[in-house]
Amino acid sequence: MNSSRKEIIINEITYWKQHQMLPEHYCDFLLALYTEGETSSAKKSRDKAFWKNSFIIFLILATLGLSVFVIYFTEFNFVLQTMILTSFVVLLLLFGIYYSKKKYWYTFFYIGASLHLLFLSVLLNDKLFHNGALSLSIIIIVNCLLWIFTGWKLKLYYFIISGIIGISVLLIYILV
Repeated sequence: MNSSRKEIIINEITYWKQHQMLPEHYCDFLLALYTEGETSSAKKSRDKAFWKNSFIIFLILATLGLSVFVIYFTEFNFVLQTMILTSFVVLLLLFGIYYSKKKYWYTFFYIGASLHLLFLSVLLNDKLFHNGALSLSIIIIVNCLLWIFTGWKLKLYYFIISGIIGISVLLIYILV
């Protein structure tokens, strides 16, 4: 069928539905038939969701990149570095809590917050304990245990798996 004719028919059915000229379920059936199950509003909704999801992932990756830049490539004061990383952790946790109520990609915020917390922990180990191996091992184990607890509490199994793998790799590193 010609594309322009198909658009005219779809527009007419949409008009009928809006003005209740036919029962709604008839219009829905006809729209599904002529659009082959793909309504323009559903497509626009999916496109909008795709760009929103892409923006969220870009934002989290940008904060991770900025954290690495702040830690390793600037001469910021230790307190300023700590405040920047802490603010990223708190901000991502707040976004995670907010979006978890909406059930919308909230896990990415938790992943970003956990990585920022790991960066912050390593920075604190470097400045306070002068990169001691024992203190670093303890900090990594505490982070991994926190991941396991978070995964168990929020039913996010990849956090549990990440925590177990982290502790396993650390123990292998210590023993070998």
